[in-house]
Formats: sequence, structure tokens, C-alpha cells
Amino acid sequence: MKFKAFLLVFAQVALLSIVFHRAWAQTPARVSIQGEVAGKSTGEDSILLHRAQIDAKYFGNSFAAAKIENGKFLLKTELPYPKMYMTVFASDRGMLVWRHGRYFIDQTTTVMRVDTMMDECGYVNGQTSEEFRTRYIPFMHKAEAFNCKEASLDALIMDKATAYDTLLYEYVSKYPDSYVALWGLIERFSLFGHSNLRAKTLLRFSEKIKKEKPWLLLENDLRAIGIKENGKFPQFPVQTEQLTNQRLVLPKAKYTLVDFWFSRCKPCLDAFPTLKRLYSTYHPKGFEIISVSTDRTKDLSLWPKRIQEHGLPWAQYLDENAVESTKLLIRSFPSTFLLNERGEIVKRDLTLPELEAFLEANLKSSK
Repeated sequence: MKFKAFLLVFAQVALLSIVFHRAWAQTPARVSIQGEVAGKSTGEDSILLHRAQIDAKYFGNSFAAAKIENGKFLLKTELPYPKMYMTVFASDRGMLVWRHGRYFIDQTTTVMRVDTMMDECGYVNGQTSEEFRTRYIPFMHKAEAFNCKEASLDALIMDKATAYDTLLYEYVSKYPDSYVALWGLIERFSLFGHSNLRAKTLLRFSEKIKKEKPWLLLENDLRAIGIKENGKFPQFPVQTEQLTNQRLVLPKAKYTLVDFWFSRCKPCLDAFPTLKRLYSTYHPKGFEIISVSTDRTKDLSLWPKRIQEHGLPWAQYLDENAVESTKLLIRSFPSTFLLNERGEIVKRDLTLPELEAFLEANLKSSK
């Protein structure tokens, strides 16, 4: 009986230990970071840790800001898990939304250095940041070392091509416990939405990472998003040129290009001459285009003017203030989707030369 009683007490203590450990693991650690600003004198200013285009839910809605005095600042925040931030200064308002350069902060971070002249040369200490600097960045650049003054990780991350996604898959396959790579995948999804490769990469993480909140959020978002590679393109609410409400209508065609743009987007406007030429050549062979403007209410008078100026002959729709586009994670412009005759997404964000080559290969001239 005494032995049974001992076992019972031991089991209760073990259970309490497990419960306590879990509660401790989920309790955010309070972190104080001593920071400095290099590159130029900031004068009276303040700094904010910025989430860029990533949804606030991935951060637990906890951010940090601090006044800069004599080039120094003290940031205090809570971290239940490692997080990736960008930065922005109060003096950047009206010029920059956020600065380039990523800062990985975890419970071991105590020091931060922000370079105002070379954004990607910023520095924080800590285990996660150490991995980012010494393993992740060199891996992505296929180099033994990375010189922040000569090369840009940001350019690779922001590129719509799949090169970065392929490297990310390879990195996670090699380092499945990496929080740096998890944030890399979260950022790519936030920028460019779903792809089969991104979904495949998510599953390569370790069981340990798969229990963490950011992984679970990303898994849910990838599953629930309305636009999926090889999936059917959604027919969401829009307005016509006459500003009447309806759902997006997909034309009957062998291939349809859905083009998201807005009236003050120079790259969008620059693409129209080539799109008009391709439309003229391939429309008789089964090619269609529909454009969806995401203009703000204040710019609605400009929308029909742009259509007329460029003589756009295909169907035009309006997603006022990008309400539906934002839900679909369309945040860079122009964004394009090439659909087949069943309305399924064949390609996303083809360059104009890639689009022309595809049409030439798939819509043969009829003689």
C-alpha cells in the first residue's frame, strides 16, 4: 500500500510538473533590448518594430516602440516565441512604410543596431539572429559569407519567381527546426499567397515546430485561402464600369489572364501596350483578358480615364479599395493569374515575355 501511495504521489507530482512546464512555455518572456542607431544623426525621433505585410495575428498583436535619444533607445516587448520584424522611424512617415532589413528577436536578444544608410546591415544578437546571419543568408545566396553592402536578401525575397521558394524548401528539408525559415515561409505566403511548393515546404518542418502557434496559423491560412495554385479562380463581388454590383464573370476562352492593377500603378500602366499587342494577336485564337482595378474611392474618377487613355478593349471591373483583393492576399501590383478554359489557375505572375512564350506555344496559329 505504501508503494502504491508513493506511485500515486509521484504521478501527481509528474503531472503538475508537465502542466507547469507547458504554462511556462506559453508564457511570453519579457525582453529588454538596448539599441543604437548608426548611419546618420536622427535627432529627436522614435523607432517601431514593424510587421510589414504579415498579418498581426502571427505576432500575437505585440509590438514595441521606443524614443531615440542621442542615437540610443530601449525596446521592451514580450516574446512567447522568436519573431521577425522590420523597422520604421517616426521621421519616415510620408516617405517609407517600413525599412528593409529583417531583425530576428528571441528570448536571448539583448542588443540591436539599426543602420539608417544600409538597411540590411542592421544587427541583433541572440540565437535566432545568429542562425539568420551565419547560416540562412549564406544558404540563400549560395555563398559562404554574405556582405550586406554588396548583396540584397530583400531583392530575392520580393521576387515573384520561384527561386527563393525552392531554396526555402531545401533549407527546411535540411534544418526542419528553423524558426528563421518558418518566418521566411510566412513572409512569402503573405506577399504572394498559396503555391503548391509553399504548402509542401510547410509539411517539411519538424514535429516540434508544427506545434508552435505561427506554424498552426500558417497551416490554417494556406488551407483556407481563396486563390490556390491549380485551383479554380474565385468569382468575388466587383463593380462594372457603370458601377453596378455583380460577381466577377470569367469569359469562355482557352486561356484568360486576370490582371489586378490600379490607376496610379506605373508598372501596371507600362504593361498595357504589350498586353494590347498580345490581345490583338491571340484573342482570335482563344485568349482573353479581364482587368480588376483596386483603386481607392478618391481615385475613382481616374479609373475610366486610364481605360480610355490606353484604349483597353477587354472587360474592366472594379474592386473598390481592394476589399476583396486584400482577402485574397493580392498586395503587389500588377498581379496576374493565367486561367485555363475551366477557370483553373495555370500560372501566376508570368512576366510579359513568359506570357508571350506561353501563348505562342499553346495557341498555335490557325492556317
